[in-house]
Amino acid sequence: MTHRIKISLLAIALALVSCGEEDIIPVPETEQPQEEKFEMSSVPDCVPVVEIAVAGGADIVSKDEYLRVQVTIKENDQVVLQTAGKAKGRGNYTWHGYPKKPYKIKLDDKHEVCGFPENKDWVLLSDYCDKSLMRTAYMCDISEALEVDYPVRYRHVHLFLNGLYKGVYLLTDQVEKKKHRVDIEDDGFLFENDNYAWEEPLRFVTGTKRYQFSFKYPDPEDGEIVEGDDNFNYIVGLMNAFEEALYGPDFKNPATGYRRYIDVESFAKWYIVAELTANHDPNMYYVLPSRGKKIQKGPLWDSEWSLGTSYRGGPTDSWATPPRKPDPHQHIWSRWKYFGRLFQDPYFKQEVRRVWEEFKPRIPLLKEKLELVAESISEAQAMNFAQWPVIGTYLGASIICLDSWEAEVEYNADFFDERVKWMDEFLNSAL
Repeated sequence: MTHRIKISLLAIALALVSCGEEDIIPVPETEQPQEEKFEMSSVPDCVPVVEIAVAGGADIVSKDEYLRVQVTIKENDQVVLQTAGKAKGRGNYTWHGYPKKPYKIKLDDKHEVCGFPENKDWVLLSDYCDKSLMRTAYMCDISEALEVDYPVRYRHVHLFLNGLYKGVYLLTDQVEKKKHRVDIEDDGFLFENDNYAWEEPLRFVTGTKRYQFSFKYPDPEDGEIVEGDDNFNYIVGLMNAFEEALYGPDFKNPATGYRRYIDVESFAKWYIVAELTANHDPNMYYVLPSRGKKIQKGPLWDSEWSLGTSYRGGPTDSWATPPRKPDPHQHIWSRWKYFGRLFQDPYFKQEVRRVWEEFKPRIPLLKEKLELVAESISEAQAMNFAQWPVIGTYLGASIICLDSWEAEVEYNADFFDERVKWMDEFLNSAL
């Protein structure tokens, strides 16, 4: 598979049902039911430049302390935003373990950024170990095609920090309670089954599965939730009740089992995205839109170790040592976390299959968009890998090593196609 760029690139030097005849009263044509026509969002015609200038020329060396910055964004050589704010590092192992660092920006005022709805908070993902620079795009675009409740937007950008080129980054939404993001009521919750919960200011451990959770909203750093208060006790009690119902003997009962507590469709959609991309290490976010509502699964986040770039035999197994041939037929999320139990219920399996059948006709449109995304960064990627010459090397947990960006992109597409075939066969046999 080859990709030819068809857009101009910013130069580095500048910083890129009809009524039958028998009907007595015909319905006017304008009132005829229209067949739903789904369309993927369009691919932008350039790779923007994001320039971050830190006050005093200081480097960003902490993910805990913000530094004052000026942010300039250019598209097609034109300045489209110039504003003040602050920035810091972000991430866990991605911050500490790799030379290409991810960042978080908090603007002083809300702004539309790169076509996204206005907000103050923005994330710049480095995707250092994803040599296709495309795995986040797969996660986000599959989520869009599935019409998940809280999709994450993305845009490839060139990043300059204090005038120094840092490579191609993914500009994305921050996962947070905000309009156009996780838009929930003030009495709602956004929380995470967190492998790094011990680093967070407040956490809890469930009684049945002993899973650790941390809070994104209410925010413990702002004192919106503290251990033992009403908010804390409510969500801990809810999650414990859900686990007890899910792992109890009557778990399939629609009134007293797990369905009493969760939005089954959201869990089905999350499962399809994570399983279809063979994502071994996503962030496990959960949403409660408001008290009295059901728990939702999402948003989808973190897709670096997906599409065959990594392998673990089980949820507690260590990463496989390279080289190892990726397995596009591996069962992952039908066995892990809560899904292992959910897949023991024919109702849940039927719901997954229903969502899958609605999604399948959109796959050609999805693939077409992903090809266009790859085309749109086909020159930008060369600049990135001139700055970070990692093509042809093993990085992190990766078990594959290809000799060109084009081969990495083609590998993604081939793995995805094989995964689609496997998913269809698996979901047919699972019922």
